[in-house]
Amino acid sequence: MKWVGLALVLGAIFPLSDWLRRNPLQAWKVWVLVGLMPFLMTVAHLVMAFTLLDGNPLSFYVHGAEFSVLDALAIAIFFSLPGRRLSLPFSFAMLLYFVAVLASSLQAIYPAATVFYAWQLARMFLVYAVVAKASVDPRVPSAILKGMAAALFAQAIVVMWQKFGLGLPQTSGTFDHQNILGLISHFIVFPFFALLLAGRGGRMAGAVVLCGAIIEVLTASRATIGLAGFGYAIVFLFSALRRWTSRKAVILAIGVTALAVLAPIAISSIEVRGPNELAGSDKARTAMEDAALLLISSHPLGVGANNYVLAANLYGANAAAGLDWSENSVFVHNAYFLVTAETGYPGLIALLLLLVRPIIVAFRCSMKHSHDARGDLLLGLGVALLIASIHGAFEWVFILDLTQYMLAISFGMVVGLARQLGYWGRPYALDLPLKVGGAPIQSKTMTGLIGQRGNEIP
Repeated sequence: MKWVGLALVLGAIFPLSDWLRRNPLQAWKVWVLVGLMPFLMTVAHLVMAFTLLDGNPLSFYVHGAEFSVLDALAIAIFFSLPGRRLSLPFSFAMLLYFVAVLASSLQAIYPAATVFYAWQLARMFLVYAVVAKASVDPRVPSAILKGMAAALFAQAIVVMWQKFGLGLPQTSGTFDHQNILGLISHFIVFPFFALLLAGRGGRMAGAVVLCGAIIEVLTASRATIGLAGFGYAIVFLFSALRRWTSRKAVILAIGVTALAVLAPIAISSIEVRGPNELAGSDKARTAMEDAALLLISSHPLGVGANNYVLAANLYGANAAAGLDWSENSVFVHNAYFLVTAETGYPGLIALLLLLVRPIIVAFRCSMKHSHDARGDLLLGLGVALLIASIHGAFEWVFILDLTQYMLAISFGMVVGLARQLGYWGRPYALDLPLKVGGAPIQSKTMTGLIGQRGNEIP
């Protein structure tokens, strides 16, 4: 059955690409699907593997040479795009990280596991490249965000059912764990919050922020709740520095009131987990970090990407750190410790460079264009990337394909929006109609078609 499904997905690539070339004004529908896909991967089983690793699947975060429906969509879109030559910013940092991962296979207990993670990175680069190239069309980020918004609405419904219908102390939506849902929600909530502050996005922006707050609280994840509050504050601060309006004063008052209401609920949702569970979680996290540090000190060049669990057990790091046998298949809950342990300091440096560059571009371009809605959207994307990167210090799921898809898509939107605004040269003009939803944008300059024609962005 797997091979039949894979054949159907592969067989649909070129017909879809041909349809997109013949119907360019309908392409936004496919981009909505791109925004939805990361949320459907787990629940709809949209990932297949050409071959799987031997051994306990809990020992790996990449289980084989995988291929997803989103990868197929990216290939179809790639062949439908115009043949314009555009550079790909951040490619050097991506290449450095890719090389560091492949080089770590030389130290790996199970080299094939490392190669499969490198294959995952190649898939992410494909998605990034396609989104970056297509996002010079202002309709593309708009459609992607619409898809993500629809997915977040569905997640809010699921987590409320899980909390109040099933009585779960921590809700995970359609994902395997609440930490995945919490981390991924950052990529959606903050761009829409930035648009809400700027008076863009209409009712959708307000609904996304409300659903995001519900999800964050009901995950009962301390990192998710704390970093979400920090992210909202950063978005508001920089939005106020970009341009102060009476609307932002009203939203500040509403936000303070909401904080007074939600803070006790958030605290209560965390306390439901019980002091023993929280203390045990903290103790286990500390022991995991100790184990990772032992591996780093003894293997400064890494033990091989996707080999952490094998190495931590075989080299005795878990036992030396005092981890219980039931935790021997658990990854250290710090993505940066995990990356360093697996790919060494070269891998860590490459990853940090890869994460920092898009954040800098988003913030710099946003502050330079304080009267353009694309600047507001860039601010939200920059904060989303920043908060997700900080969240990586508390969760290993930062390196899962679901999270990396969101990173790749966000990187691509940052590149497309910044290119429209002339960050790397002249503003990129694309003569296509744009009307997707939200409040009209009025701009003093005509960059692309977001401006004086009354076009709209979500």
